[in-house]
Amino acid sequence: MIHIITLILLVSTELSISTNPGVKVRLTKNGLQYANKIAHDEIVKHLQSLNIPDQSGKDGHIEYTLDNIRVKGVTPPASSISLVPGKNGVSWALSNFGISISADWRVKYERGIIHISTSGSVDASVSGINLVETASFGIDKTGHPSIASSGCSASIGDVDVDFHGGISFIINLFRGTVERKIKDLLQPKVCEEVTQLINNDAEKSLATMQITVEIAKRFLLDYRLVASPVITADYLEIWDKGEVFWEAAVKEAPFSPEPLPAWSDNSRMVYIWVTNYTPNTFLYQAHTNGYLKYNLTRKDLPGDNASYLNTTCKLKCIGTIIPQIAKMYPNSTVELHLQSTAIPKAVMTNKTLTVELDTSVNMWAKTPNNTMAYLATLDVNVSLTLQPQIKNETLSEVITDHSFNLTVVKSAVGELHASLLNIVIDGILSFAVIPELNNIAAKGVQLPMVGGVQFNNTFLLLQEGNLLIGTDLQYKVEESNTLHFKAEHYSAIQI
Repeated sequence: MIHIITLILLVSTELSISTNPGVKVRLTKNGLQYANKIAHDEIVKHLQSLNIPDQSGKDGHIEYTLDNIRVKGVTPPASSISLVPGKNGVSWALSNFGISISADWRVKYERGIIHISTSGSVDASVSGINLVETASFGIDKTGHPSIASSGCSASIGDVDVDFHGGISFIINLFRGTVERKIKDLLQPKVCEEVTQLINNDAEKSLATMQITVEIAKRFLLDYRLVASPVITADYLEIWDKGEVFWEAAVKEAPFSPEPLPAWSDNSRMVYIWVTNYTPNTFLYQAHTNGYLKYNLTRKDLPGDNASYLNTTCKLKCIGTIIPQIAKMYPNSTVELHLQSTAIPKAVMTNKTLTVELDTSVNMWAKTPNNTMAYLATLDVNVSLTLQPQIKNETLSEVITDHSFNLTVVKSAVGELHASLLNIVIDGILSFAVIPELNNIAAKGVQLPMVGGVQFNNTFLLLQEGNLLIGTDLQYKVEESNTLHFKAEHYSAIQI
């Protein structure tokens, strides 16, 4: 329950909206209703395991003890969750549910010379229990959400008791005491259990919502909240920073997210917007920190194409494509030193996701005696078309197409024809660069969801400037019959 309630009961009190989000998450009424169902089932399980301490006391001439108090069953309540925009909050109500308990009892009756001791067991049925819980979320200094119960009220209707054993006139004197004691015990206990779920279990569950995600062992994707959650009559929204940082030297990108367009379809439980700000901050950090450079050698080519960078071969290799290289440096191999020359750009439209990359390619010949001979320098503008996809709550991509334009900047081997160089570069992209990029892109990045929640009936839509994911949810029930929370490792970014 708490895995989803942490999204349901989101109410914040401190920050005002200060910036557009790079990533936005919307929980709709349909999501709330599903969460309500899970919450309902979980609270019933929790109430079935209530721990009620032994009770003893004195009432008039009767001294009593109730021990071994245990819950035998719970009559499921009606439950509802509603958004309260005016108070920026959420109300969760349980009504008309019941609890049956059993206990052992002992009584001493003393009046004058009369001294009677008797004992037995008792079954009690409690009905007409009503509960209203309000919870509030805040934002701590790291941008991580926190949660606390901000009010709980409970009432109990009737208590009926059925005694076993004992002396009848003592039981009749004792009946009212037991009924009052059970009502006095359970009324605060119900709120205590729900408050504990919010203040303890929900707080632990929030720890599974990572506020940073490591990418490629060099970058951090920042999911800190940038504003108070937005609550309307139809949905609840969480605004995340959605910026990628260089892990070794955290520094803000010199640009900001653009406003997201309006979206009126709330048929799915959850919607997640990922703006082009997120991939563009990754590309900015990668370029400015020198990450986008690579020395490509024949070892990087798959087995069938390992000879492609040879200067001497029987069939197709760089030496047959550009004969003057083979003539000047026979029995050698060519290395390509690639490096980005400008900040790459990710562009999202209604149809495509593309990445534009300007690179400098320095070509070198490695001779049989292991000396390096400079061949040429090329400027290559590459355009990659990517297809986003969702798997296991992770957003990944696959490169489906590519194109490029090249210019010869300098040559030490005479005139180089662009048409021949196009063949070389296209082969390098097809055989080595794109397969490696696809291996990296397939790993994807984790989306900002709490643990135990899985996607179901998911769609993905490219729009101008953003990618929209719409999905229903499925709560993965733990095998244990008690709540269990696994706190994932996360880092807080300080700027």
